Amino acid sequence: MLTRLLARARGLLRRNRIDAEVEDELRFRIEMETQANLARGMAPDDASRTARAAFGGVQQAKEMVREVRALWIESLVQDVRYAGRYLAAHRYFTLGASGMLAVGIGITTAMFTIVDSLVLRPVPFREPVQLAHLWLGGDHGGIVTVSPAVIHAWRDCAAFDAVESAVSNTGLVEAGDVVVTRAVATVTPGVFGMLGGVAALRGRLFDPTDGGPGQTDRVLVSETVWRSLFDADEGLVGRAIRLDGQWVSVIGILPADFRFPSAETALWRPTDLVSVRARPEGWTRTAKAYVRFAPGVPREDALRLALEAARTADSSTAGQRPWVYPLTSPLDSFSRRAVPLLSGGAVLVFIALCANVCVLLLARFTPRRREFSVRTMLGAPRSRLVRQVLTETGVMGVLGTAVGAAIAWALVSMARALLPEPLLLRTLNPLSLDERAVVATGVAGLLATLGAGVLPAWIGTKVRIGESLRVLDCGGTETRRARAFTQTLLIGQLALACTLLVGATLLTRSFVNLATADRGFDTSGITTLWLNVDPASDADAIGRAVRARNLEETFRKMDVVQDVAWSYGVPPGGGFIASGEWRSDRPGASANEMRVTRYAVSPEFFSLYRIGIVSGRAFSSLDSPSDVVVSEELGQALWPDADPLGRTLFFERESLRVVGVAREIHYPSLDSQDDGPELYQPYGGVANTAMVSLRCAPECPDGALIRHRLASAHPEVRVQDVGPVERAYAAKLARPRAAAWLAVAFAVMAALGAAGGLYTVLSYAVSRKHRELAIRAALGASPKQIRRAVLRDSVRVTATGLGVGTLTAIGLARGLVSMLYGLTPFDALSWVLVLGLIGVTALGACWGPARTVTRLDLQSLLREE
Repeated sequence: MLTRLLARARGLLRRNRIDAEVEDELRFRIEMETQANLARGMAPDDASRTARAAFGGVQQAKEMVREVRALWIESLVQDVRYAGRYLAAHRYFTLGASGMLAVGIGITTAMFTIVDSLVLRPVPFREPVQLAHLWLGGDHGGIVTVSPAVIHAWRDCAAFDAVESAVSNTGLVEAGDVVVTRAVATVTPGVFGMLGGVAALRGRLFDPTDGGPGQTDRVLVSETVWRSLFDADEGLVGRAIRLDGQWVSVIGILPADFRFPSAETALWRPTDLVSVRARPEGWTRTAKAYVRFAPGVPREDALRLALEAARTADSSTAGQRPWVYPLTSPLDSFSRRAVPLLSGGAVLVFIALCANVCVLLLARFTPRRREFSVRTMLGAPRSRLVRQVLTETGVMGVLGTAVGAAIAWALVSMARALLPEPLLLRTLNPLSLDERAVVATGVAGLLATLGAGVLPAWIGTKVRIGESLRVLDCGGTETRRARAFTQTLLIGQLALACTLLVGATLLTRSFVNLATADRGFDTSGITTLWLNVDPASDADAIGRAVRARNLEETFRKMDVVQDVAWSYGVPPGGGFIASGEWRSDRPGASANEMRVTRYAVSPEFFSLYRIGIVSGRAFSSLDSPSDVVVSEELGQALWPDADPLGRTLFFERESLRVVGVAREIHYPSLDSQDDGPELYQPYGGVANTAMVSLRCAPECPDGALIRHRLASAHPEVRVQDVGPVERAYAAKLARPRAAAWLAVAFAVMAALGAAGGLYTVLSYAVSRKHRELAIRAALGASPKQIRRAVLRDSVRVTATGLGVGTLTAIGLARGLVSMLYGLTPFDALSWVLVLGLIGVTALGACWGPARTVTRLDLQSLLREE
């Protein structure tokens, strides 16, 4: 009836050539029809009557369309109700299929959110392509700050629409009895207008007078600080809080998703770049410059104008050139390699899980052939059956999408905890589910539903009534095409699981090697502080020595502090990098091109870090700047057949005498350049910038407490940074750790999916081979022989899948060479583990269907055939 109604409605609409949905078009056509009738010579009444008759036919067509639509809606509601009842009756099947879809959707959405937030999306400001961080330097780089005079000159330059400054630092925030360290930025008031679209949640932003003389005691706080430290107190705006021991007035609260100049910035203070000498944050007399390029000015011309203005304002910029950097830092080399691989892994897992659901649906349709045959005999067209099946899949897809969104939220939350902080902080976009992620979830859900449901709907509803209307559905031998399809699908799943497991195993073992590698020294229980001393408090060498002793006494008064050592930089990578030609005093010795890390250290440095002295001695207070301690690797490179002790080495214009040889320290890293030889020189005393290392037992106090005590005892000393030495190593390990965890998660899901797919494919194939197996039983085959036949076919497919997976895994392993530490892509243990795990899992999945066959009454099945 529905088909006849549709045909009649379409015929009426086609004959009248009128769109039943548009009333204006109908009226227009009636008027045109009336004019045409008048042109044919009809009387006005006849012309109008004929047009109204035509309009009446159209109205009838419209009513028919409405009736058809009502029937469609009613039919759709019935389909949804039937799908709900069917899925509720088979709840384990529904939960399994929806769960696999949910996992695939959740992984895909989470990976999209991570890549979108950290890689794809531009900074969240107006016309971000026009924004940049601009500084001056030579061909090999330079400092990333410029003088205030240059910033003022650029403001008058036609190359820019706006030029502002922002300098990141850290500060001590007091909220009642709580003292915490938070990132603080000192900015010029116009920075928010330059970025565009920034508004305060409470209060106001800086105005042009803020930051001037007498107007520096203002602060903006982030929503995060407002909620976490001040319990979202509505009266915070206008109140004073203590920041670095000073009272400052809160004038506004910025939203949590505003992140500038760095992602961790939580408070903002104003500056006018004029009276910088009067404030601690201005001791360096330089600032970072952020610019918005003027539209319509070519970038090369803008940079030329900027360079001319800078040279006019500051003669020290002669010989330098502009360096332009985006507001977010580029991805490091490891992340550039890891992100595409992990994204591809997420897509492959998504495809594998959808394929598993596809096979599961095909297996479920085998016992439903009688149902479809009965409905076909009762007059249901195949399109009706396809729609019913797609409705059932759609319901599961909706459930999977809803649960997948929750899984994505959980995965993104885990990513915020697992991903390395430098990677999270490189972008000014928060890593969270937003409207783009919601759209991605919907798209992933639609693709998963179609990918899992279309093929089963097309194949499963193709029934032969004569073969399907039997007392029991005994099945028939699979066609060659059907068998090839299922075997190809299974081989692909096994190959995918094998490939991902090989990659995950290699990455995991590489991370373990990095984490357990011998560093050559002990960093446990050590906290370092970068100190900045007010230049106004500068004294002579004796005064600086007295200040150093006073600082040491302050630190030693903390009960947990055992040792104190001064240095300029600490491992890993905290010293000076000296690249060039190093020569020894050996007669005729050639120069060695090396990259050496140089540290300036006090005599206590070696004992505090427990760096063993192999020969000679450590430093004493009587050593001169030319006395050095070399590492074993550096000594071996310069004097391969002699003792370096007492010898002389040369670098550029320096002549250095070796007084000791220290044990080699190592920096486990994927980049071999990070782990070079070391050279130690005597520390020259506490100047304007200094680093102090504290060894504590059982552990050092919180960094905020150390800063608070130091600020109380030495207000002229500002702590730039404080934290354990281990965090540098943890940051270096965070990327390979995150990559290993994600790879393992993908591989485990792929392996479980392959096992589940193997089980469902074999169950489906066995259900289609009941007749063949019954004939074998009738010819005298024992249950053991039948089980062996099923297992033989399964083992053949498994071996083929492992073979294909091995070939693809070899290609992946070769691509992971630069991401491995301490092992090769063809590490025997890794390959044995993976192939053994896949083989055992596959055989375990094969055993279930093979065992089920032996429990069937094949003789009765043969009689019913």
